[in-house]
Order: sequence, then structure tokens, then C-alpha cells
Amino acid sequence: MNFDGRRRELLREAVQWESPSQVTEKFKREFWELLEYIIIIMLEKEDNFFGQFMVQVKREIKLDISWPIATKPEMGNFQMLFNPVLFLQCELKEMQALFKHEIYHIMLGHYERERILINKYSRLALSIAMDISVNQFIKNLPAWCKKLYTVNVEYNLDLREDMTMEYYAEEIQKAINKIIKNDTTTKDNNLSIIKEIALESAHDSWNSGELSLDNLKEIKKKTALNAYKGKAPKNLENIIFAFNEKPEVQWNEYLKKLIPSVRRGYKKTITRKDRRQPERLDLRGKLPSIIPEIVVAIDISASMSDDEVNKIMIEILGISKSNMANITVVECDNEIRRVYELKSPMDIKKRLQKNGSTSFSPVFKYMRENNMRNHILIYFTDGVGEEELKIRPINQKILWVLTGQENLSLKNPFGEIKRLTRKEKENYGYDYGLQAMRDVIHDWAR
Repeated sequence: MNFDGRRRELLREAVQWESPSQVTEKFKREFWELLEYIIIIMLEKEDNFFGQFMVQVKREIKLDISWPIATKPEMGNFQMLFNPVLFLQCELKEMQALFKHEIYHIMLGHYERERILINKYSRLALSIAMDISVNQFIKNLPAWCKKLYTVNVEYNLDLREDMTMEYYAEEIQKAINKIIKNDTTTKDNNLSIIKEIALESAHDSWNSGELSLDNLKEIKKKTALNAYKGKAPKNLENIIFAFNEKPEVQWNEYLKKLIPSVRRGYKKTITRKDRRQPERLDLRGKLPSIIPEIVVAIDISASMSDDEVNKIMIEILGISKSNMANITVVECDNEIRRVYELKSPMDIKKRLQKNGSTSFSPVFKYMRENNMRNHILIYFTDGVGEEELKIRPINQKILWVLTGQENLSLKNPFGEIKRLTRKEKENYGYDYGLQAMRDVIHDWAR
């Protein structure tokens, strides 16, 4: 296929449209053939995961979106909307990069996370934050895509790589608030065909559906697992593997017992009438919204094996998926080495190199200095460390999770202790049947 020649022919036709009614069936057929050609190329190379993902996505032409591609979650699948006027201006590698851009948004849970932040930050700040958090992983994006260094220059910021979209949104919003706007021009929002990029409304299609967060996550899981054929970018593989891993501690149930009864605003509910107008059955009532504050401390001392740390990562993924919690991860050996916020599985960082001996006290000192009195502390450790804490805990909710066979060295743990007992896979040798029979006879004898 003469890809570039076909793309230019379709673009020449698209830019002449005055209304959606001018889109012919012939144009649609040739446009979809162009997209299928791109997907086939991705399937044959290292971008196999993205190609397999695109195979499962429904597609539709929509001329009133302000971005080349917009993704809309539906019941059971994702639908990608294409504005050919904008999309056909891109070259082949740029089109592939835009596919990856949309899939990264899905895999990093930006649909779910945007819903939580939409009333806190402007649409522009959120759109830029989400885009720069995924564009760090993608090459060959069109020049007009937001990148970290261009945003730093544009808003006079010093944003670093590998930060969360929530952090980016907060910093960008601060910068936007400082800008004095004298723009009195008005935008025509009634255009039936949009022919210019508008970042602020690029993700508006996400909010057009009525799917719950659980449904969104289930669609993402199903699509990603179907797309994974043994190869994907490392940062996405961590998320894919987490779909099939189950934490040993049932965090959903356990956190219900630990969550402090601190109200953080209200949420709408159909199970309660509106207090001011109880006769209005069409109005939903309100319930207190409780968001747990959790500190996850990880012992990264030299005594912790890599296998134990991997177990911890699985458990943390379970925590992050079980509740819409504010989670702070603290890595510590004989001192605090790193602190970061955990908003999604993608935020989990690789373990730092093995360091010194184990000391639990620095974590409790950090919590005291940062007034984390109402926080839940979940401390992952092999148990070998101090016998007594140098600083008495200021919080009451503490859970020690032991990753090895040792007992917790503390005489007074000030909390509950649980142990990870992940079973090793059995080796079936030549005498497995004989050994099994011996075990049965032994059980009978007892």
C-alpha cells in the first residue's frame, strides 16, 4: 500500500467537508482500511501489545471532537472516536504514537482518576497533566502534543519525570492561577466539524458514559489480558501481571476495620432521601465520604530478599485497588530513604539497592514530624530489627506484615501482626506418587 499517498488523498477530501453528511461510505471504507494497515504493522513488530489492544477496540468517525482520537468507555469494551480532519494530518509513526497515547491513558487508570479530580482542578490542568504523564513513554508523537519540557517552559515550572498525574495537575493548576487572562474572545462550540486541536476538551468523551469505576476497571482488565501475548512495555507489564495476582491479605475487609471515621465531604446515594426535601423521591440523599489515610512502610534493609520485596509489591497493589485511599509509601532501612504517593499501580517504584540494617523508629519519627496521627500504618518487614522503638507511635492503627519466617523483634509492637505465607510451587519428582501414598497412610494411622 502507498500509505502516504492514500493518507493525503483522504485528507484532501476531508478538509473540504462543510457538514458530517458529506462523509461518504467510500471514504469510511478507505479510512478504516488505512487504520487496519497501521494495526497490522504494529502487530508484526515490537508494538504487538498495542496492536492487539486496538484489534478489540470499536471505532467510529466523529467530526466534532477537538483531538485526532478520543476514547469512550462503553459496557464491555472501549470505543475510539476519530476525527479524520485532524488524524489524517499525522504521518504513520505519529498515528501509531497516538494509538499508544490513548492506550496508556486507559492502562494508567486516567479515566477513574480524572473523575476524582475533576472538581479540584480545571479541565486544562488535568488534560495537560494526564498527557505529560503518558507522553514520557512514547516516541514520535506529533509536535503539538504536550511534553514535559515544553510545559515547563510554557508555565515556568520545573516538573520532573516519573511523577504522578495528580502531582502534575496540582503544580500546573498553580501556574495557571498565576496567569492573568485578558482573553475576551469567545469560542463557537456549535461547529459540526472541528478542524483545530483544542487540548482542554480533548478528553471530554470520557465523561459521556455512565459506567461505574468497577466496570471501567473490568473492561480495562479484560482488554489488556486479551491483548497481552507475552510482550509489552515493562511499565505496562507490571499492571498486566497485577491483574492476575491476588494479595494474601484481604485488604478490602481488613481496612474496613482499620479505617478511621473521619469525614471527607459527602457522596450521593440512592439509599437515603434528601434531608431538605424528603418528599422528592427523585433527589438523592448524602452520606459521609470516608477516605482512609494510609502509610505503607517498606523495610529495604539488606536482610530483605528480592522475592520478599516482590511479595510486598503484590500486597501494595491489593491495597491500592481495594479502596480510594490516600497512600504514602515510605522506604526505610536504618533511615528514611524515599517517600512517594501511591495513586495507581504505575506509581510503584523499583526497589532501591539493598542498604544497611533495619530500624523501625525512623518511620514513627517521620509520622510524628508530619502529624500523621489519624493515619493507618502498614509496615512490611522480615521482622528482624530493633527490640524497642525509640519513638512512641502517635497513631493507633498499626499493622505489621512479616514477609519471612522470623518473628517481629519488637517487644511491644503497638499493633497487630500478620504473616505472608505464600506457598511455594510443589515439585513433582519421580517419587511423587509414592510420597503421596505415604502421606495418606500416615493420616489414616493418626
